[in-house]
Amino acid sequence: MSDTPDKTSTADGDAAKPKRFRIFLKRFFVWTLMIILLWWLASAMIPGLPTPARGGRALLSLFKTVSDDLYQAANKGELEKAARMVQDEASEHRVEVDTAKSGADRLPAERRKRLPAVPVAEDSALRATMSAISKTPVIRGRVINILLVGIDSRLGVRNARGDALHLITVNPDSAVVEIMSIPRDTYCDLGYPDTTSFNIITNARGRGYPSFLKRIEELTNRGPVKYYVEVGFSQALGVLEMLGYNDPVNTLKFLRTRKSLPAGDVQRSYNQAVFIRQNLLSKFSLFTGATGELILTAGLNFVTTNLTREFCKGLIYSLEQRGFPDHRKDAVRVRMLPLYKIRLKEMTADSATVARTIARTKQLVSDEDFGPNIDVTSSLRKHNRAALADSSRPGKVISRLRRLSEQHAWLQIQDYRTRIGVRDTLLNCLERAYRQQGNHADADRVIDIRRAEDVLIQKQKKS
Repeated sequence: MSDTPDKTSTADGDAAKPKRFRIFLKRFFVWTLMIILLWWLASAMIPGLPTPARGGRALLSLFKTVSDDLYQAANKGELEKAARMVQDEASEHRVEVDTAKSGADRLPAERRKRLPAVPVAEDSALRATMSAISKTPVIRGRVINILLVGIDSRLGVRNARGDALHLITVNPDSAVVEIMSIPRDTYCDLGYPDTTSFNIITNARGRGYPSFLKRIEELTNRGPVKYYVEVGFSQALGVLEMLGYNDPVNTLKFLRTRKSLPAGDVQRSYNQAVFIRQNLLSKFSLFTGATGELILTAGLNFVTTNLTREFCKGLIYSLEQRGFPDHRKDAVRVRMLPLYKIRLKEMTADSATVARTIARTKQLVSDEDFGPNIDVTSSLRKHNRAALADSSRPGKVISRLRRLSEQHAWLQIQDYRTRIGVRDTLLNCLERAYRQQGNHADADRVIDIRRAEDVLIQKQKKS
């Protein structure tokens, strides 16, 4: 008898393997579906039994907790070193009462009379309104101040004003965060004639960040302001996508709306502060553990900031170790600057409020200042074609595309496939131009931009 294996039977066995695998997958899918269905029926009939969705979220939460614990155990020394750096950078803040004032409050009476709009500083109704926003004392002790700036820079334009200003004050010892919103028209003496409307804080950004941060520091009286994070229109859309918002365009429209609101920009600033607070409370776990480090590393390449990855890790670790944000009800507080004679409304950025606000805006104004009213896809494709035509002149390509790359301008394109095609063409042209000039550091930076977006946006789209 021959010891040679039967080739026909071997081939039949190999062909049967995929079939058996498909049968296994089919049975697995059917049984999983039946278990979920029975679980759902049981949860509907038995009070207190969690639904499959709640059970799935609980399992994911448990997995995230275990993952974070393992990450901290493996990186404890590095994290504690980063937390000590945060403590060393924190500045003492011992103000007992809120003494933040508009710059106009510091002017002599004769100069205040010449201002085009005089903020009301003493009024019992408005003071009660503002006090109701945050009834807890101002943050004291060692604090870190970070200025969050939303700029109004148009597509490809470098000059911009700070339209959304929020000072984030963090006490790493008590793990309490204060969000102080500063309306764009807050008076700030920039040296213009008192009769003009140019002496406002939004115009201070144009003089550079050292001067800008100093002005914010003087207005808010929250101690030294050393750090900033700046996002433009396109980047804001990307951040909303990363946070999981299904309709980032309309959500951003709501957050930018001011012309249709009775309190105008003051109400807009307050809406933005409430939105930041909601996301700090509900999304903080995104930035902890190994997944948090991945998102943080990508995020710092996504925005314009002077914060380092190590500093951010230390700050997040300090808050997490003290139980933030669940350790106290007032873990995240909201304040306004300065006092205005208005009544603020509570406008949470849920789908109903967003839709209602946008509909009202369309009735009252022809075109709310939501963003550039241009065909972004056509505009960027035009820039790409010109860059390809100028490929032998790298300096011209860089001049044309660099600012668009910094803005992440393609994020305004809603069709995902179109967006990625436009983005990759633009970034490939820009990277090649930098390489041609021998500027490999900036070329690598272009690669980092794409990688950061892959983490923050594309993974969210695929999930």
